[in-house]
Amino acid sequence: MPESVLDSVSAPVEIESQSDAEILNSQDEPKKIKPAPPQTETKKSESLRMPTEDESPEQAKIRRLEGELAQMKAMLAEVLGKESAKGGISLHEALKMQEVSEEILTEMASTAGAGDTLVDCQSSAAKWTLSTYINEHLKFSDGIKLNRHGVRIVALLGTTGVGKTTTLAKIAARFVLDTNSSLALITADTYRISAVEQLKTYSDILGLPLEVVYTPQELSAAIEQHKNKDLILIDTAGRSQHNDFQMKELVDFLTVNPRIEKHLVLSSTTKLTDAQEILKRFSAAAPEKIIITKIDETGSLGMVLNLLRNENLSMSYVTTGQSVPDDIEVASADVLTNIFIRKAAGLKS
Repeated sequence: MPESVLDSVSAPVEIESQSDAEILNSQDEPKKIKPAPPQTETKKSESLRMPTEDESPEQAKIRRLEGELAQMKAMLAEVLGKESAKGGISLHEALKMQEVSEEILTEMASTAGAGDTLVDCQSSAAKWTLSTYINEHLKFSDGIKLNRHGVRIVALLGTTGVGKTTTLAKIAARFVLDTNSSLALITADTYRISAVEQLKTYSDILGLPLEVVYTPQELSAAIEQHKNKDLILIDTAGRSQHNDFQMKELVDFLTVNPRIEKHLVLSSTTKLTDAQEILKRFSAAAPEKIIITKIDETGSLGMVLNLLRNENLSMSYVTTGQSVPDDIEVASADVLTNIFIRKAAGLKS
């Protein structure tokens, strides 16, 4: 598709935040971090383990000592991190500035090699430590994968204002431009006229069919109509996690076809307590994956790590602006590490 075609999208579509989009695409910082691993592989500490019934007094004592040692290492990282090399900041301090929880900082200090959280956050050693931790404790899905046979059906769901429609357009554009796949778009967001018009603009530019559905039965019929496509993307209406009726309506839509793959879209600007409540309430719709949006609109990404550390949801994409189709990346440990480090540089300056 000619680049000029995408540039013809109306002004609201092209609102673009350059800060993180340019950072992530910078040639000075490769997206894939491949520093040499340490000489010896460190084992994951069990110091934070809950005691078991068959634990002996000696084992309990060792576990307590390991926990105290981990806390001491975290405290040492905080103190020494402020004196890191040549005016920089340590990995520990950089993550603390981004509101990463003390529990995670302690765990990282206890499982990393000696001093690995004390090094300058811009160093390859710091990036290796953070990337390794993220890879071990967060799950990733490599975006959306097409089926070898048959259509893949994907629905985006979430609260109002998290960027579902723009994200759906980015995903659609990527598949059209990169794989030349056949797609169909469906919108059930009939509460907002602007949402339908916005998606209609994208579908016209990309040359894709768009179906507008008002009931679960119409959604089922639209899926059947486009079952010969490679991918069907469904845009759902924004739902409040506090509105039981809206949540039930959403569930009714999504249960019309058991093959619908559900991605929960969550803004990185959301407070941790609110994000936890959103995950809890949207669990009624059984999302399997999560998309983190609006990374360009926050200076702190601690919420993402704090939220997903203990969740089974796998991250599929991150978005860094509203430009279509540019500001989206398949989520990975390396991508998140680069974003954390660049955010730290911005906070320092």
